[in-house]
Amino acid sequence: MRTWRPTTSPRGRRPSARSTSCSDRSTDRREPSRTRAGRGRGRRGPGRPALVVCRAHAPDDPARARPRRIASTARGRRGRRAVRGAFRLRPPPALSRRSRGDRRPRDRIAASVGRELTLERPFVDARMRDGSRANAVIAPVGGPTLSIRKFERIAVPLEGASGSWRASGLHPDAAALLRRCVVARASFIVSGATGSGKSTLLRSLADAIPHDERLIVIEDTNELVLPHPHAVHLECVPAREGGGVTVADLVANALRMRPDRIIVGEVRTPREASALLEALSTGHEGSLTTLHAGSAAGALDRLELLLARAGEVAPAAIARHVARAIDVIVHVARGRDGRRAVREIAEIGDAGARSLWRAGDAGVAEPAGRLAARL
Repeated sequence: MRTWRPTTSPRGRRPSARSTSCSDRSTDRREPSRTRAGRGRGRRGPGRPALVVCRAHAPDDPARARPRRIASTARGRRGRRAVRGAFRLRPPPALSRRSRGDRRPRDRIAASVGRELTLERPFVDARMRDGSRANAVIAPVGGPTLSIRKFERIAVPLEGASGSWRASGLHPDAAALLRRCVVARASFIVSGATGSGKSTLLRSLADAIPHDERLIVIEDTNELVLPHPHAVHLECVPAREGGGVTVADLVANALRMRPDRIIVGEVRTPREASALLEALSTGHEGSLTTLHAGSAAGALDRLELLLARAGEVAPAAIARHVARAIDVIVHVARGRDGRRAVREIAEIGDAGARSLWRAGDAGVAEPAGRLAARL
């Protein structure tokens, strides 16, 4: 598969810290066209292929890094394309008429994971060589559409004057509380909607884990790049002709790998929720995971619903088991301006979720119960 690299300025310098560049080596206008349609027509015109990978160059100072997700989306039908930068969508150059129907990028990505885009299976997910996630969709589902998501490899600090969660509105005492909870081996759930910054905050929390502990990181697709010397990454294997390897399978296997903490990228299914609760109930404290929900209380309700669907715990005992396994829920959200911020921190007890801090509060409430004893 072709390798895509960021462009450079005319003088060979890299773009500035906050710039985003889109490039493909085959789109250089100085290179003569080698296609049959382009013979005898001179140099390549302003059109660009359907696949464009965008990279956000991280600043030299990690403290200035902001939580961001860069995505490039190309639509082949009318050549429409959108690039989501740090906080908003921006239109890049238009596609040429010839490149709008180019299926080669989509087919190459599908082939890299042993798949083929067909009418029976008109979509595919893949992880590219640089860790980016690609999703391709063709008719009859829709599209043709190709989406690429690139993830920041720099952990955004909890505290700091700029480029931190504190700079995005997190109260200093709340940031200090989160760090204390991580060091004290409290178990976390990071909740939020799609694109709200759950993985970014999970990486920030994991950055506070002492370096003498062994981490087992389990993900459906490898996205978390943790700056930890003893992090072991396990990735699911999609089911093809034979049986695949699921998150629940990896959680069960992680218990045999002498983990100090287990980090699950996301809990989606009842079986995954049941496996995680089983791991937390067997003494593996200090674990972290993410969950799609609209609030901290909603995350608790959704976790209990997943466990009820699994059917492995009596309904009357689900709330009690969750209260003993989970200590803290942190909810993140993305505002209308595109900025991601922590909106709520709640502790979990026998009575449910108790809010310790919400965005805009002047102070942080003191933890009680099991969390207070842990701290």
